[in-house]
Amino acid sequence: MRLLVVAEREDLQRRWRAALADMNLPIVRYEAELRLQSEDLVLVHWSGLDESGRKALLEQARCCRLIVLVDEPRLEEGERLLSQGVFGYLNAFVQPGLLPEVIRTVVGGDLWVLPELMQRLLKRLLRRPERTAVDISAWGLSQRELEVLAELSAGKSNKVIARGLAITERTVKAHVSSILDKAGAQDRIQLILKLSGAQPSIMIEREQEYEY
Repeated sequence: MRLLVVAEREDLQRRWRAALADMNLPIVRYEAELRLQSEDLVLVHWSGLDESGRKALLEQARCCRLIVLVDEPRLEEGERLLSQGVFGYLNAFVQPGLLPEVIRTVVGGDLWVLPELMQRLLKRLLRRPERTAVDISAWGLSQRELEVLAELSAGKSNKVIARGLAITERTVKAHVSSILDKAGAQDRIQLILKLSGAQPSIMIEREQEYEY
């Protein structure tokens, strides 16, 4: 498995390489004539590419795992790129310490997306007319857990839930952890998918910090 870097900006190349130096992955600078392989990871500064360059990479997205980093993330763009097969969409100036986690997530076959985009996708999923009712009585949730679950089902973040229920974010996280355990879900995304009647498919939500 190789990690290919597509970035004209030298500062971004140095930043990403330094962040990923301890992962023991061969890091290769991408060249147009280079043929991508199925296990390749491609870290690309999307904002630095012209339309032809973007099109060329998307055409190869089916045979590799493409991670798109942009200067100014936009929900519409992120959703469109995810639908075209990219595995990650995030800020080009994401905190360097998170990049190894992004890579491990994608290597594991999961997606990495902006929290705001995840909320948007969840809300869309929850509005699907073909949703099937799910009996949660067997989960044995407490009254407060049911209240938190109702907020989660609306696609709300922990911060918003905490404000609405007049509790701390730490308390919300504790309730969410308990709900996941009782529901047999690995994360809140899988939980929402269970509630929607969809087949489990994990997409990762992370709080991301940026450094300019």
